Amino acid sequence: MSHSSARRACAIAVASFGVAISASAQSSIPATVPAWTMTLDLGAFVEGNRQAVTNWLRHNSYGIAEPRHCGFDFHLQPSCDAGVNYPRVSGSGIVGGVASVRRRITNRTAVEVFAATEQSGVATGRCDDEASPRDVRCTDKFLELEFGGASFAALAVMSSRHLHLGVGPALLLANWRMKPAHLAGAWIDATADHEPWPFFLRTQYRVYRQASFAPEQRFTGFHPSTLFMGLGFMFRPNN
Repeated sequence: MSHSSARRACAIAVASFGVAISASAQSSIPATVPAWTMTLDLGAFVEGNRQAVTNWLRHNSYGIAEPRHCGFDFHLQPSCDAGVNYPRVSGSGIVGGVASVRRRITNRTAVEVFAATEQSGVATGRCDDEASPRDVRCTDKFLELEFGGASFAALAVMSSRHLHLGVGPALLLANWRMKPAHLAGAWIDATADHEPWPFFLRTQYRVYRQASFAPEQRFTGFHPSTLFMGLGFMFRPNN
């Protein structure tokens, strides 16, 4: 190999090495995550306050089924109506919504503020007002309880590629006769995305402090809780 050929080969090797180092350095720099992200979700309550309220009615003697009513049909044959089970719930769906605003702190940490709907409806319980001895809580044969409201939370979020986990305090603004009406609580939120696609999956568990009627009514308390799963859409103002 001539002297000029050797010098040319060394120059090419040095240039190639420099390009490789530059490419490696650029690939090691994480992509910049936009500072603000807004999300909207539509999903379903896998478990909502409907279940918590009906379980509470059962535990407080308002889950007594109405007995069957028997008589005779047109052919003078014994006939009985089907018994009615309690508690009964009306006007309650499983669809819910969530909206949030996320502020990036670093590429792996963020703070996210949420607003969400809670499951609503009307639950009716029935007690046995002819029992002896009579339950002191059975002041009315039927107890009707409306439930619903909205919730808010502020979560600290940790991210790892396409997974995001948030934990933090929350507040339930409930619409019911129980006290307190506004309940502090906590949320655990997990999302999975596949950027640059704007869609993601969300799972949330929400639990709040105890609520009940006045102590002199001798009802036990219960903790409202929600398990929510939904499909969301994210967008960023600077995009």
